Amino acid sequence: MSKQIVLFDFIFVKLEIVEKGPYNLRMETLVFISHAQPEADSTAPASEWRLSHAGREAARARAEELRSLGLTRLFSSLEPKAVETARILGQALGVPSGFAAGLHEHDRSNLGFLPAPERFEALVRDLFQKPGERVFGLESADEAHSRFRAAVERLAAQYREDTLGIVSHGTVISLLVSRANGLDGFEFWKGMQMPDHFVLALPNFVLVRSR
Repeated sequence: MSKQIVLFDFIFVKLEIVEKGPYNLRMETLVFISHAQPEADSTAPASEWRLSHAGREAARARAEELRSLGLTRLFSSLEPKAVETARILGQALGVPSGFAAGLHEHDRSNLGFLPAPERFEALVRDLFQKPGERVFGLESADEAHSRFRAAVERLAAQYREDTLGIVSHGTVISLLVSRANGLDGFEFWKGMQMPDHFVLALPNFVLVRSR
């Protein structure tokens, strides 16, 4: 059996037997799940956006891809688009969903409506390239990474007997996964879908498989 954690802008915990040659390695894993596509609203900050119709349909479709993982409990950030993604997944999979502090996106709550896609992409690139600076928003990349990783580790420790799924956000997931695996964080972020999911081995968040 395996103990595994899942992330969708989510995390799930589960223990797995992995065979490699003549060896059996007992490995604890987690899965991050990024939230589905939101409906952009120029009158509200991105942290308050809800899912679009297409996003809700994509979340239902993603649930079928996750079914084989045997999830038993889902957690999300408090942001509506993540809560709604988790709720849709939980209903489809027949498991409870809840939310937890510290799983939110890089804090941009002071910005209001975000700029044009090209400008926003440039800001995110700067965030990854200057991790100690608050290049935009209220957190540096280092601060967002530390806060998010601590929240994930608290849930993993508290729900060790569950197969957990954590629904979270593209930037913080990319920060954690890329730093743990020596990847280019900006390119990882740029390639992420909404929703998406990634399986990682604990305690060091080694990427086992994506999607």
